[in-house]
Amino acid sequence: MIIELSPQKIIQGAFTCWNQEGPGVDLVVDLKKLTFKENSIEEIYSFHVLDHLFEDEIIPALENWRKCLKPGKKLFVIVDDFEYLARAFVGGDISIEELNSSFAHPTNITRESLLKYFKSVGFEEEKTHMWYGDIMNQRGEIILPKKHFELIFDANK
Repeated sequence: MIIELSPQKIIQGAFTCWNQEGPGVDLVVDLKKLTFKENSIEEIYSFHVLDHLFEDEIIPALENWRKCLKPGKKLFVIVDDFEYLARAFVGGDISIEELNSSFAHPTNITRESLLKYFKSVGFEEEKTHMWYGDIMNQRGEIILPKKHFELIFDANK
């Protein structure tokens, strides 16, 4: 089973989980404490969940998600790239109003901080990859277009 943590259906064929009901949501669940059986999920796609958690909630959430994954399977994490956004603000490309309305989060995440979180829950650095472009399936089809302000990482269990 492939699951996505998102308020809307993004990945075709994925089971959509979110913390409240909405169009396309298959299961309402606490996103920090997924209730799937241990070692039962093929892939997890987390869409802007970690940056909406407080810092002390991130490690427990990642530990939970990792437990749900089958050995050798992947977790994809998509978050706003704080370093990119900070540079865009300082460079005048994003106004303070846009930053506050679209990118204000309890936790700001950088490449380094995300790798640190992954490592602290047992994901090995050599099995963690940053995506510089769109996420493609095995047939070469785009399943998730990468936005310029996003970080996308995958980590194998």
